[in-house]
Amino acid sequence: MALLPGMRAPAPGFDEPLEMLYACHGRIQDQIATLEKLVPHLARAGCDQAAQEAARAVMRYFDSAGAHHHQDEEEDLFPLLRRYAGERGRADVLGALDNLALEHRTMDEVWARIRARLAEIAEARSPRLDIEQVAHFAWLYRRHIMREEALAFGFAAEVLAPAERAALGARMAHRRGAKAK
Repeated sequence: MALLPGMRAPAPGFDEPLEMLYACHGRIQDQIATLEKLVPHLARAGCDQAAQEAARAVMRYFDSAGAHHHQDEEEDLFPLLRRYAGERGRADVLGALDNLALEHRTMDEVWARIRARLAEIAEARSPRLDIEQVAHFAWLYRRHIMREEALAFGFAAEVLAPAERAALGARMAHRRGAKAK
């Protein structure tokens, strides 16, 4: 089916777990862009309705889908990849997976500080969002996404058998309270 201008392709389902993880990266980038736009908006308009709604939307995303995404990787995908990397002598992949997991911790710490500010914005208590913190968060995530897609997802596409992908998708669905095909 050809897509008309302005239409998005349907999101991948749990039967395509790697594609779902890629798609999640796109949504993370969208939320980061919203955060970046929120900084000058707050300077211009303060905690208006649009700022409050944007703050709530970003919090909702990172508190649910964003958290699930990290769990999908650390609890399900990375352990599989570690096994294959060990079996194949891929020290580069093992090192990358360790670094990616550490980056998740760093991003979570920065997110906690930004989230506290967003909660104040959502409740119209403070129109302040630290531009340096937002820029640092955006940089961390964008760099992380590039590395993860190149190293982890590329290796996953190489080594995971269809049955392993199906099991990964089922665990991802279960985490979200959905049913996998």
